[in-house]
Parts: sequence; structure tokens; C-alpha cells
Amino acid sequence: MNKHPEALFNWSGDKAGGVKKLFYKGSGRPSGLVIKTGLLERLGLWADVVAKGINQGPRVIFLIGGPGNGKTEAIEYTIGRLDEALGLNGELISELEGLYSGRMGGPDRLVRSISTKFPASSGIQSIAVVQDGSESERGSALTPAEHLYEDICSQLSGHDEELYVACVNRGVLDDALMLAADRGITPVGDLLKQIVQAVSLNAASQSCWPLAGNPRFAVWPMDVESLVEEVGSRKDSAARQILAAATRETDWPEFGTCAAGEMCPFCNSRKLLDVEANSAALIRVLRWFELSSGKRWNFRDLFSMVAHILAGGASGKLANAYSPCVWAASQIEPKEKNTVKREIKVARGLFRVVAAQYQHAMFGTWPIERAGALKADLRDLKLGDDPALAGMYQFLALDKRKETTSTLRSQLQGMVTHLDPASASPDLVLELSKSKTIQFKEIDRLFSLSVRGGREMLSRHRCLSPPENELLKLLEQADEKLSDEVTRRRKSGAADRVQAVVRLIACRIARRSIGVRLGITKDDNVLREFSTLLRGDESALQEAKQKVEGLLNREHRFHVSLNTTFGEPLPPSERRVMLTTTAQRVKQMSLEHDDSRPVPPVRFLSVGSGASPQPVALTYELFKATISLRSGMVPASLPRSVVALLDTTRAKLAGMVVRDSDLLDECDVRLGLRDEIVSQNFGKFVVRRRGAS
Repeated sequence: MNKHPEALFNWSGDKAGGVKKLFYKGSGRPSGLVIKTGLLERLGLWADVVAKGINQGPRVIFLIGGPGNGKTEAIEYTIGRLDEALGLNGELISELEGLYSGRMGGPDRLVRSISTKFPASSGIQSIAVVQDGSESERGSALTPAEHLYEDICSQLSGHDEELYVACVNRGVLDDALMLAADRGITPVGDLLKQIVQAVSLNAASQSCWPLAGNPRFAVWPMDVESLVEEVGSRKDSAARQILAAATRETDWPEFGTCAAGEMCPFCNSRKLLDVEANSAALIRVLRWFELSSGKRWNFRDLFSMVAHILAGGASGKLANAYSPCVWAASQIEPKEKNTVKREIKVARGLFRVVAAQYQHAMFGTWPIERAGALKADLRDLKLGDDPALAGMYQFLALDKRKETTSTLRSQLQGMVTHLDPASASPDLVLELSKSKTIQFKEIDRLFSLSVRGGREMLSRHRCLSPPENELLKLLEQADEKLSDEVTRRRKSGAADRVQAVVRLIACRIARRSIGVRLGITKDDNVLREFSTLLRGDESALQEAKQKVEGLLNREHRFHVSLNTTFGEPLPPSERRVMLTTTAQRVKQMSLEHDDSRPVPPVRFLSVGSGASPQPVALTYELFKATISLRSGMVPASLPRSVVALLDTTRAKLAGMVVRDSDLLDECDVRLGLRDEIVSQNFGKFVVRRRGAS
């Protein structure tokens, strides 16, 4: 029996499958499978190691991350592997499952095994589990941070006979660090500080597994590792496993046999994503989102995204009875007796069906701001009953926010902002087939002349699904009607405006359909270069280093104001105190990484000529700015975030320079508009006139 696409609707983060409850099989595992990750592999190896004896492996494990990162799944997997490695035949699983099921009362914040008999050779007497460190103990007045503080105090006393595994979010970790500082307890404070530094993004790589100097402790920042990145020949990312489970052919009706037939957007999406090249391109787009936004996909968001692009959604009264294929059929074959109204609903349905196909569902923004003017223009042209144009107006006037969950909405908006192929550079190259390669600007040109020309070209190379082809045919008819002399005679200006909207939407459909299938998005060339840089490409890093050095210095000198703090505007020229010194050098920092910590999500540059250079994160925005400068952009057009990063770096460098006697010997200080310049010579300050030798 086919379970998809209906079952996918429950994969969304706001449904039962979106939240994992420990040892409860009906939650948090919507695909029905354990999604393998690097962390689960690490935890499995750890379980095998600690089962061998008391001196093997860390005894205290902290999994750091926010909701939806798979911490609960990691806990359950670890308990299962420990049970297996220790040869307990399910005894440990059964005990903890009973404690968490509620059969023995509601579980406390910290659950400890009591009855399980561990092998004497392991040296283990009990296992303590904190499934959610953001909660307090039932009936306790202590805060989560205080509970964590107490747990660490206990573990520092050296209970090697107990294994301790806890899931903690960063907020509770920071609160516990502040609590330790307030109480002045040095050992706990030092350990918490080391944990925070180990899981933070910084230039100094610190061992996480185990903690440097504390081999009993290990931490892992789960929100740093990517669930969508695929390096080299490895094609086993979490995203690929989720996508494979969602598009498994045996779980879907045979293509063309569902209620909507070959016009079903969801079955068309599954068919397209069953092709390796298309699924790889989709995963690449998801990875591009991580790089461009600086955000990581978590499990909850990935499951929600897959549900959205393969099953759509409904809200309000329709949610309970929603069936994706039946919904699509109702759009293509609406129940309407009035012929004119029925044709309009069919046209509107075509728009909605195409918008539900995965390439367009990921980037669901349309020119809705033109709906009001469009209605007035159709009235002036007496085309208010034209099926294609009236259907287009009704589609644009719909509130599409109701079609996505609130949790996914911000992600989808970010996708549009950073990656929408509709906004991609016209110069990006698209390989339609082995014999046909074009640029986006060729698609733009064809659709700017006529919808027919663009549709026919794409149809020849089989770039369109059945719903997309039918919708473009509909828009083609509207385009030709608007070009007709009879229509234009009524009001040529209105005809031009409506025709522009028709061609704009047609071009947007084509760009998104091809772009997502090929993994070509906005700023694709920059993202590819940034991705290779993160993997260790030194040539890209060298070019970025040179551009950053050029941004920090001016005319081969370093200039900074000494009488302003970061974030303040520069004072008037007559009140400025400007320090000028030799150009501050920017150097590459080597990519130091081993198995003791996740791969860092950014590279760092070393800035400054003194004894204590400042590390600067080469963020995507900063890297993109260097690429734009290389292409001719002027520094005055830099994004505000990049300007803020550079200003922060200048302020840090200025503080370093004025405190370094050797660097001050090379500095000049100018007060306002005066001609005198203050400099240091042999430890004494000297005043000289500008230009004097």
C-alpha cells in the first residue's frame, strides 16, 4: 500500500514526527530509520571502547546544541550501542525505557540506571542520562544552570564507575559558567570555560573529544556539523538519507496513477528527485544555504523542508482532511458549473500546482505586489474574464503564507534572499543537455520576446514537467492575446504592463525549474569558490587575504581614529585624532583540524604587524565582498555587516598599536586640521610640521 505523499505531511516539525521523545517509537523518526551521522558513528565507537574497561575513553559526555539537532536520537542510539557492547541483552534499554515511558512515574531531569547489572570487567556500575538539560528537576527550585553546575561538581569528584551523558543547549551552558564565576569555584569554572571555548567558533582549535587536559570529559557541538555537506565521493549525508527515504518508489503510487495523474506536482517532484543528478543538485542548494546564511540545517528543519516540497500543506479546516494528490486533482478539475468561472479556476489551479512542485516550493515568492495594478489593468483592457489572466491575478492575490508552517517560513524566506535562481546572474552557465549549454541571459532574452519562444526551446530539451509545460502554454496564449492589435488598441500602456507580468512569471518559472534541477543559484560562482576555500584551497584564500588587506589599509598606510569607540560615527574633521602607521599585514591562518573536533565552518585570517595579531573570521559576506571588489565594486558599496567587521578589526588593531612601543615608533598622530604631527622617537613624543623633513 502506498503511504506517500500523505505520510510525508506528518514529517513536518509542527507534527508528531517533528519532536523526538526518548524510547518512544512513535515520535521524532518520521522516516522510520535512524539517520546515520558522524556523531552517531563516534558515539558507537565510544560505547565499544568504554565497554572494554575503566581506563578506556571519556566517562562524561556533553552533547551541545539547540532543539531539532538530534540530541535525543543520539542518546537513544548510544544507550542501544552500550547495551550491545556490554552484552546486556536489552536489560539497560528496558530499564531506561521504563523510566522514560512514565510507567514508573514521570522521568526526572537526571535518570540513572539502578537495576541493570553491568559486567565487572567494564568497571561500570551505573549510567546517568540528562535527556534535556534545559529543564529543571521536578519539584526543585534550582534552575537548569544550577542543576548543570551541580552535575559537574559531582563528576569532577571522579566517579569513574558511572557514565554520564547529557544534552545541553548553549544558553544553559553560558548561564552555568556565569554561576561558577559568581560563586568563585575555580575547578568548575575552569572546566565550564574550557567547554564553552571548545564548542565556540574561534581561531584557536581546541580539542573537544576528549577535552584537552581533561580526558574524562568530552563535548561535541552538534550545531556545527553540517547535515547536508557531501565531500568528495562520500554520498551519505543526513539530507541524502532523508531524501532517499522520502522518494522511495515503492512508497508512492506509480507515476500518473494518482488522483491528479501526470499533472500531480508531488509525483512529478518525486520522479525528478529519483534521478541522482537532481537529488545531488538539491542537496547542493541546501548546502549553499548554509554557506550563504551562516545557519545550519537541523533534522527538524530538514524533515519539514522535505515534507513541504513533496507533500505541500494545508491549514485551518482543510488540514485534517488534506491529501496532496487529491488537492492537486481538485485544482486541475474544480467543481464549478459556470463555464467562465470554471476556466478561471482551472488556470488558477495550474499556477498553484506548478508552485507546489519542489523547484518552486523552495522559492515560493511571486510578484504579488503587482496584483492590485494588474486587476485595474485587466479591467481597462476588458480582460477580467480571460481565464489565463484572471487565474494569474487570483493566484497572485492569494495569501501563500498559509501554505507553510511558521517554523519553516523563515528558512524559505532566507532561501529566496540568498539563493533564488530567479535573481541569479545572467552570466551563469546552464547545461540543459550534453549538446546544449546556455546562460541565464539567453532564457531572459527568449522570454522577454515571447513566452512561446522560451517554452519551445525548453520543451525541445525536455526541461519542463507536464504541469510547467501546460502553464507556460496558458501564459503563451495570454501573451499572444496581449500582443493582438485589438487588445492593444483599448489601452496600450495597460497591455504592456500586463504582458510584462506574464513574461516575468514565465521567465521566473523557467529559471527556477532549470536552476534548482542543476543546482545553479544566485551567487553560485561565489558559493562554489567559498566552498573550495573551506576545504583548504589556498589560492582562493590568498586572493581574499590580499583584498582584506587592501580594505584595512589606505594608500599603503593604516589609518584609524583614536577618539571614537566602535559603532560611533567619525567626529568632524577639526575634532578628529587620527593615527597613521605602516600598513597592517594580513596573513593566512593554516587550517588545523583533526578528529577531535568538527570541521570549522569558516577560515580565519591573521591581521596585524605586532606581536599579537588579531584573528578575523573570513565569513561568507566578507569573502563575497572580496570577490565583488575583484569584479570592480567600489569599497563604499560594501554591505553594512562587512563594514562593521572591518571597523571592529581596525579598533582592535588601534588598541594593539598604541600599547606597543615598537609600533608607536612608526606612527604619526594628527590632531584635527592642524599641520603639526605628533610622533614618537626614542621613547619621546616629537611635534613636527606636516611635510617637514
